[in-house]
Amino acid sequence: MVAAMTAPELARTADGRIAYQIDAGTQLAAFMMSAAPVQIIQGPVGSGKSKICNLKVWSIASAQGAMRDGVRRTRWGVVRNTYPELKTTTIRTWEDTFPQSEFGTIKWSMPISQVMRMGDVEAQIDFLALDKVDDVKKIRSGEYTGFYVNELQYLPKELFDEMTSRAGRYPAMKDGGPTWYGVLADMNAPDEDHFIAMMTGQVEWPLNMPDDERAAMEWPKEWDFFMQPSGLLEEGAPDGTTRYRQNPAAENLKWLPPGYYTNQIKGKTRAWIKSRVLNKIALVVEGSPVYPNFRPEFHVSREALLPVPRHDVLVALDAGRWPAAIFMQEIGGRVYVQYELLGFNEPATVFAPKVKRFLEHRYPGWTARFVGDPKGFDKGQATDDSAWEVFRFNGMEVAAAPVKMNEIETRVGALAHILDDNPSGIARLQISPLCRTLKVGLEGKYFLEKDETGVTKPCKNRYSHPCNAAEYGLLGLGEGRRMVGVNPAVSTAPARMFGTRRSLRRVVA
Repeated sequence: MVAAMTAPELARTADGRIAYQIDAGTQLAAFMMSAAPVQIIQGPVGSGKSKICNLKVWSIASAQGAMRDGVRRTRWGVVRNTYPELKTTTIRTWEDTFPQSEFGTIKWSMPISQVMRMGDVEAQIDFLALDKVDDVKKIRSGEYTGFYVNELQYLPKELFDEMTSRAGRYPAMKDGGPTWYGVLADMNAPDEDHFIAMMTGQVEWPLNMPDDERAAMEWPKEWDFFMQPSGLLEEGAPDGTTRYRQNPAAENLKWLPPGYYTNQIKGKTRAWIKSRVLNKIALVVEGSPVYPNFRPEFHVSREALLPVPRHDVLVALDAGRWPAAIFMQEIGGRVYVQYELLGFNEPATVFAPKVKRFLEHRYPGWTARFVGDPKGFDKGQATDDSAWEVFRFNGMEVAAAPVKMNEIETRVGALAHILDDNPSGIARLQISPLCRTLKVGLEGKYFLEKDETGVTKPCKNRYSHPCNAAEYGLLGLGEGRRMVGVNPAVSTAPARMFGTRRSLRRVVA
């Protein structure tokens, strides 16, 4: 027989509205008191972090200086990574905190919006999902007081940087300006390649990490980061298994059902438990990895792999709105993947100059050649120039990877082959720890899924693009021929020049 659960008594204001009470001494309370321009709270599921962010938005809106007409106005972007999650989770929590009957009706036209009014406070809210190009454009052109990001672990740094640069635009300075502006965010423990994991020291920085890379990942002293306690504590049992018990320091327990966390872990993987309940970095894989033979302890170098002089660099490219460039060198039959460069919802006209600047910075004077997605020669919808034509205009001639009809099996086979082709126990493919998204993708975030027709294919996500680029690069180095026992063919054409030196090596066809 299940014991009846006694709900905590809700405090209310004089007019009958719920008054949320936060336990003193908690990370939730510290977050609520912060005045930092960036405030991020990380915790397990059910820890109250989304609710506290909702409340913090209203707290800041209520503290905004009044305009000439006496109204305290702010404008907010409430952000989630996809439209379904925005509707089913983010807005549901928001509506539970701010009932439409009391604060204002949500308009479901695109973008979803709400004008909240209570007393002299008026907060304009745009609910933004990032699965549409127009939503990203709205951030870039919008004028906001601040942003609230729900589940920051799913968003890339480029978008986060965009929001920090766009906050503080409303109210305009002629109307008194914002009293506070910035970004609020909640999150579960992120994957190891996420910028928050690196910036907050939850993962180790690679040895020999370049100074400019390290500087980009330094946590600004003006920002605040709040780490909540885990939901459970883990203990080793005498039989070698791991056991869990309730963490008495866990937050928000009074608003959770009895045994919430012990019930949450039933039937879950160790990685899910670490990430969602123990609040620790872990790789939660959603499907079968495309590359189950990838072993990070074997294929990933402990130290950052730096360019080797007097050897050409191959730039492998994946086209599209989320382009990727992988920089590699082949030396003595081994392939060294040194850097990754990812685009965020941007055309080739933006990404190509970025790649060129990166080469000039990391490989000054080197000779480079380029190989990429054959679809990169397709004309764009908004322009007659293909992605690789744009690269050619920027001085980079891209060759199509040698793969008929862009066959997935051939591409995947080339990378899978080199992962297993390890003569004398030495890995032929070595990946720098600086290539964090590629590494995590190969570990399992690039996974197999069924499409609408029931056919199993590699998924398309932010991890697939660097993995695809690596596949094209390896095909360009002849791995597709090696895996079928054919010696790589060598072109008579000279390697593409980049910089001031000319390479005497030949291009692998």
